[in-house]
Amino acid sequence: MMVQKRRRGADLEQAIYQATLQILKSKGFLNLNFADVADLAKTSKSVIYRRWQTPFSLAIAAIQDKIKTENHGRTDELTLTGHSLREDLLQLLHRFIISMQAFRDFRIAELLGEATQKQNTTIQQLISEGNAIDLNALDHVLERAKKRGEIIKTDLPEEIKLLPFDWLRFHLFTNQPLTEHKLELLIDDVLLPSYHYESRINPTQ
Repeated sequence: MMVQKRRRGADLEQAIYQATLQILKSKGFLNLNFADVADLAKTSKSVIYRRWQTPFSLAIAAIQDKIKTENHGRTDELTLTGHSLREDLLQLLHRFIISMQAFRDFRIAELLGEATQKQNTTIQQLISEGNAIDLNALDHVLERAKKRGEIIKTDLPEEIKLLPFDWLRFHLFTNQPLTEHKLELLIDDVLLPSYHYESRINPTQ
């Protein structure tokens, strides 16, 4: 009789993530627990408890890992290939939509709706980390535009920088249709005029 080799490190982590995603897909967050994850991943509950405090934090980590794995890194690690500010924005926001759709597919609204006070700390951390990634990604886009001479300054208010991400997140999580036409309207009628206006005022600052 062959004894199954115990998985460790990255292999074990991936097994736990895959088990978590499988349960989220088939049963939903309300039915996610460490016992079922451990059974499906062929490990022990104690192993999972040592890494994640709650099924909620494990669910978030598993979804984030899936997004990064399938899209070659985080949003702010995207290799931009556009030849203009508009093209870079389209590429970045398309990539952001992929991330948000992954959260939606795994019923993130259900996770947020059932969050306890303790889990709210995880949510706040998730939002803070997400905003930092979004800001880094947009800064890269704006720096490229500045080098091309399309804008003069890149130190825009954070509210302006985060606007497209907040707008897209709202549409996706409220299940509103998000067409290519809407995305182009956002870029052409809101973002580009805002970036050019902000770049013109106090350009020496």
